[in-house]
Amino acid sequence: MSTSIWEATKSLLVVFNYEDMDQLKAFRSSLDKLLNASNVERLLIIVNIPKDVDKATLPPHFLIYYNSPNDYSFFGKLKDIQLENELRKDYDLLIWFGSTEFKIFSWVKKVLLKNKIGVDYNDPFFHLILHPDSIEPASMLEFVTKTLTKIT
Repeated sequence: MSTSIWEATKSLLVVFNYEDMDQLKAFRSSLDKLLNASNVERLLIIVNIPKDVDKATLPPHFLIYYNSPNDYSFFGKLKDIQLENELRKDYDLLIWFGSTEFKIFSWVKKVLLKNKIGVDYNDPFFHLILHPDSIEPASMLEFVTKTLTKIT
């Protein structure tokens, strides 16, 4: 019996775009619940934040990298060496939520990824593009994982 994409995922890279503190808290809470019932052993979360959001005002978390347009040199080099090192690792699954109009996308495209899922944004880079009915974080994450549980 073959396992589903979700069941086979041991390493996960999640990227989503910051809207406000409530959305961030809801996303983190939903993701925590989801991961507690998963096989994921290694996780990297990148939260794209606008230039005008101060990272110091956001809740710190050892698995979350807040990524801003200010985090790049004039030539597009990533200033965060720790994040750059994390992006040198390979991942079983990428789940990218929303627009890819962020500098980090060019870095993520270089990562060795077995499965690339885009949520609510069409880009030929992704193997599969999902469009959940709700933009509420818990519903979106549940829809994505239920869908990936059905695909082997």
